[in-house]
Amino acid sequence: MVSGNNVTPWHGLGAIELGNLSAADALAKARLNWTVDQESVFDSDMIQIKGCQLNRRSDDKTVLGIVSDGWTPIQNHELLEIAEALGQVDGLEYKPVIETAGSLKGGKIIWALIQTGQKQFHGSEHKAYMLLSNGHVAGRGLRGTATDVRVVCNNTLTAAERSDSAIFITHTQNVKHRLDSAIKLLKWGNDALDATFAIYSALAAYPINTDKAHAFFCDLLPREDDKPNFMADQMVTLFKHGNGNEGKNLFDVVNAVTDWVDHGKNYRDNGTTAERRFMNSNMSGGGDRMKRAALNKAHELVS
Repeated sequence: MVSGNNVTPWHGLGAIELGNLSAADALAKARLNWTVDQESVFDSDMIQIKGCQLNRRSDDKTVLGIVSDGWTPIQNHELLEIAEALGQVDGLEYKPVIETAGSLKGGKIIWALIQTGQKQFHGSEHKAYMLLSNGHVAGRGLRGTATDVRVVCNNTLTAAERSDSAIFITHTQNVKHRLDSAIKLLKWGNDALDATFAIYSALAAYPINTDKAHAFFCDLLPREDDKPNFMADQMVTLFKHGNGNEGKNLFDVVNAVTDWVDHGKNYRDNGTTAERRFMNSNMSGGGDRMKRAALNKAHELVS
């Protein structure tokens, strides 16, 4: 995993590099400079299984998965070239740059986080991002998702839910289609950023006290019998005293949840395994779902 611009990214992991990351930089520094090779699949009697192909890493020969015939890999360099090409799109107020890149699950998923904009709000800076990710396994195509980050406390907040906030591209050979779809999402993301901040403004204008914040957290979290929910207590502390929070409104509530998910949970206690758990959770797992649920629940209250 690598991060550019000499900035520690929101996930706090990986090597830090000076300056913007080019596609070539990201490939080398994040150790993504390998390809997906495809081989025939045979049964135990060495009879070829028709309709299947084996995906294997070119560097260490790790098997990534079995896919159907006609499944075309989107190579790591292609994903990062798409990310780099977004910085050349005309008519944008802010030129996108690759901020971080890396892999998950032994190379089965490759991702790049692209900074696409930034704004000041509620006394802190927020940056808009597009997360491009690609799977080298069946059923996992190229995805692009709009997201935003509150820099003052390194929290992540998922942008307002919308059906077209993500692109899903199958493994075809049409690279132009992939880039066109990513550009479409990029332009939508810039427009959606304004809509997202309208939601944030509504949350910041909605007062809430500590007791109601605690009830919000308890409703969000699983509760076992009648035992006190210590996670909710931790979130209350972040609601009142977390970076940038004052314990006054729904905006502080949502940021307390994201602060706890990104920094309160213990992901980093055992090296690389913990790093993988952290990234999996925050990109597509339980952490991401909890942050989305908090934002949606808060949005319902102000609506």
